[in-house]
Formats: sequence, structure tokens, C-alpha cells
Amino acid sequence: MKNLKSCEWLAKHLDQVQVLDAGIVKPGLTSPYSPAAIIQGAKRFDISGALAKPDAQLPNTMCDGAQFQANMRQLGINQNDTVVVYDDLGLFSAARAWWMFKSMGFEQVFVLDGGLPRWQALGLPTTQNYALSEQVGNFVANPQSGYFIDSQQVLAAIDDDSICLLDARGAKRFCGEDPEPRENMRSGHVPNSKNLPYTALLDEQGLMKSITQLKALFAERGVAQQALQFSCGSGVTACILAMAADECGYQKLSVYDGSWSEWGLPSELPVATGS
Repeated sequence: MKNLKSCEWLAKHLDQVQVLDAGIVKPGLTSPYSPAAIIQGAKRFDISGALAKPDAQLPNTMCDGAQFQANMRQLGINQNDTVVVYDDLGLFSAARAWWMFKSMGFEQVFVLDGGLPRWQALGLPTTQNYALSEQVGNFVANPQSGYFIDSQQVLAAIDDDSICLLDARGAKRFCGEDPEPRENMRSGHVPNSKNLPYTALLDEQGLMKSITQLKALFAERGVAQQALQFSCGSGVTACILAMAADECGYQKLSVYDGSWSEWGLPSELPVATGS
């Protein structure tokens, strides 16, 4: 797969690439991020903190190009580097980091298939501390339009047959049967959206399913050649769907950055329930 690297590959190339831990704390939890271990040589890619828009009302909001560039330079990232991102849950937030890099015009970025759990299962080297940058990098952010969209763009597409919105949350949250993990949120989904839980894209080992299997999952939801929008709880696991769609060759892909953290707030935005 073009967007994924295996743990076995990374182990062989560990000293030739930049490894970034993009794990986050799951919604509803207040404890600080504390992974069980850190892949040897990894640096911290802080989606919810250093790389979130300051003063944003919503969690994990994408920062601007200047903030992203400054942070990547501080991490020692250079324009000609190969970057591998991972998270501590297998595949939860790493694809968000991948999408953020893509939105900044950076192409040499990959997701570690299976993440930290797979790495540990294979007995590969870990540490308890993040690596520090020896020098400032020369990363240049080149923001690309269309990667992230807002509620008005989602609203405008509800009745547009040429655009399909896929929601990565679990089925019971999508249907409105389970409450949201964040307080004061409405339950349900964007009208006319389709549910594709991100967990359905992973096999029993937590690895991404084959392209044939992924294409079947999209086809089951009526996806043909439409433009695709992706949503979830806060724009994080939606990026797993975006990565899978990119693997399958779909184009015109956008992630709704606010996702249900915004849409589910008490407002005039329409909400549907049921399957």
C-alpha cells in the first residue's frame, strides 16, 4: 500500500526516517497522553496541543501553515525527509497526522501499519523518552485547499448526489442509540450520510485490510466516483477513511474538521437518527 509502512520495514530503516508519535487521548478522558512505550528515536507530534489551532472552540482543530511549519522545524523535520507517523492504539490518530502533512503539501509521509501495539508484539526496540532534535529543520508548509472543510460545505452537500459523506463513528453513535462521549451533544448523524466505522477497515491484528476488501466496504455504501467527505467525532478517525479511500484510488477527498464536535452542538444544523 502506498500510504502505509510495515513495522518490519520501519525496523530496517529506523535511522533513515523521522518517526513521529501522533497518539492522542481518547474523548471523554482527561488524563494527559501517556503511551505504554515510545518507538526508539520517535519524536512527539501533538495533534491536540502544539498542532491545534490556538483558542479554537473545538478539539483538535487544524492549525494554520505558519504554526505547522514552525513546529515541524522545531522537530527537526526537513523537506527531503521521509516521515513515518504512528499512534499507541494501532490506528486511531496516526492517519490524522498523515492528512495534516498532506494538507501542507508534504508527500513523503506514511502511517505505520499496526502502530505501537504491532511494534511491541514483534519485540522491536522502544524507549520511555522522546528523541530531541539536534538542529532546526527546513520544513516548508505549502497549504493545499480542499483537505479540510467546514459545516457550511457539509450542509451544502447534503442533497448533492455527486458528493457522499461517510461517518467513521461506531454504528450506535451514528444511529443515535449511544450517547456522545463529549457533554451536551445531540445524538445522530448528518442527514443522507453513510456510516463506515473506522474499525471496519482493520483486520483482527489491527492492520489495514486489503485494497480489495476496502473497495468492497466503500461499494457497500454506494460509493462510486462521487467526491467524498469524511466525518467522525472530532476530525481524527475520519482521516482513516480518507487514507483508505486514497489507497482505493478515490479522488476529491475532504475531511470535515469540526465533525460531530461541531455538528452535534445545539444548533439549527439538521440531525437524523436511525440507520
